[in-house]
Amino acid sequence: MIYLDNAATTFPKPASVLHDLSVCVGRYCGNPGRSSHRLSLRAAEEIYRTREEVASLLSFPKPENIVFTENATYALNLAIKTTVPHGAHVIVSDMEHNAVMRPLEKLRRTDGVRISVFRTDGNLAENMESVLRDDTSVIVSTLCGNVSGERVPLDVLSEIRGRHPGIRLIVDASQAIGHEEINLRKTPCDILCAPGHKGLFGIQGCGFAVFCDEKVRDSFIEGGSGSDSESPEMPDYLPDRYEAGTLPTPAIVTLGSGIRYLKKIGMKEIRERLSSYSERLYDRLTSIAGIRPLARSDSGVISFTYGDCPSSKIADALDRRGICTRSGLHCAPAAHRKFGTTETGAVRASLSVMNTEREIDGFADALCDIIAGGI
Repeated sequence: MIYLDNAATTFPKPASVLHDLSVCVGRYCGNPGRSSHRLSLRAAEEIYRTREEVASLLSFPKPENIVFTENATYALNLAIKTTVPHGAHVIVSDMEHNAVMRPLEKLRRTDGVRISVFRTDGNLAENMESVLRDDTSVIVSTLCGNVSGERVPLDVLSEIRGRHPGIRLIVDASQAIGHEEINLRKTPCDILCAPGHKGLFGIQGCGFAVFCDEKVRDSFIEGGSGSDSESPEMPDYLPDRYEAGTLPTPAIVTLGSGIRYLKKIGMKEIRERLSSYSERLYDRLTSIAGIRPLARSDSGVISFTYGDCPSSKIADALDRRGICTRSGLHCAPAAHRKFGTTETGAVRASLSVMNTEREIDGFADALCDIIAGGI
């Protein structure tokens, strides 16, 4: 099997991640923060260790401001719905995932929020400034498009935020984290949201939101927090304010383990390897008659079309040969409108550092055969 669907979730997981998962579930997986016995305390310690790993990865000084969620979608809903004021003006990129656009659409209908879109091609700073207004309150942007793999540099987003101190910046790092260095000291934002199961190699069931400011926002979901239990309201401090209910301890533990795995490789090596793999993948795709990559990318994500052939037909043919890709609109119709692929969708091949050049060549050779056989 050749697995090229890492933008959805990485597979396989590193051996060290699977080992730590087994130890967690088999030896100490008590309920963190709910009891004082040794299994509960060990689980709580491992969860805090993962907060420290995330903070270290992002050069962020406050592990307690890292809130664990079910996934990146939950984190983005939390960030958007506790930050965007009633009737606010929000600007977003032209590549946003539905995890951003659907929460904003709901706020548009219920709270009168107004939304403007900035282009990511050309001069990004100028494009953003052109849609900013006096009443703009929030910028929400991906750092890497999940369809095309194109990057939206955090340093540019952060610079725009710095020019307009009243604007808050929420970033979706779902496709960027684990693939490139993110330094929140050098390029600050207000909230960074990410999953644990993609570039960080954790298992499904955990994401997080990094709250970089000290603003106390409304609670998002209420319930047991293991702290201030006598109060009818959620605690007014992080992370407890937003971590109602039992945390997914095994998923959080594997997130920490995945980060340690990446640190052993080194972000420089990861970036260089993904860039090299992406270049090879792009070159092989462009050499196949009729194949149109949507964009050149060094992030490990490249999507393509073949004439007016439905993307699902190509992906199904690849699957029959043991090659896993993803077809369709990738939960990001805004990006497909940008590329004119809403009718056919696109086939996405997404890489991780665990792929090989041989797998890339095997995928391209299989695609050639499929096209030559009339699909």
